[in-house]
Amino acid sequence: MNFKQIDIQKFDSTGNYVLNEEYVLSYIYSDGWTERLFRIAFFIDIYFDCKIDLSFYLRNNKKKNDTSYSQKIEKQIESQIPIEIKNLIVSLINLKELKLKYLYADTFMEDSKDEHFVINHNEKSHNVGIGIFLKKVKPENESENLFFQLHTEFEKWKEDIYKKYYNVKLQNHTTGVKEHFK
Repeated sequence: MNFKQIDIQKFDSTGNYVLNEEYVLSYIYSDGWTERLFRIAFFIDIYFDCKIDLSFYLRNNKKKNDTSYSQKIEKQIESQIPIEIKNLIVSLINLKELKLKYLYADTFMEDSKDEHFVINHNEKSHNVGIGIFLKKVKPENESENLFFQLHTEFEKWKEDIYKKYYNVKLQNHTTGVKEHFK
């Protein structure tokens, strides 16, 4: 599978993403400057099909001369979305009005994790960023309640995907099996 993110979402003149009308939601996550350098982007279309673009590093591989190196893993896949995520997206886009802030964060730190949602609702792309929280967020309305439930479900799903592809690549690396990654 090969797709280009630029065909799904583009920047507008204000620097916000505009999601293609054929998509209901995108979610981009990055660990920031961590050992795994994990990055994943989800693009969910109006039929609830999902395209995923992910990358991470496999660390401390050993060469024959016993030196260590890192290997970047990149993959594009299509996936069914978990039913919990589908139901939350449907609930969000069925709201009469979407009341979400542009950024949810208590603080900011350079090179830390980065999360960004774009939700198409009533022919408008709503951009929502998530930063660092120092305390638990308390939703102020139904939109926020659904959004933070959706965020929690995406956190679980992205980690499940990472573990799956990390373990496959690690297992293939140690057994010498070749798997074709992008």
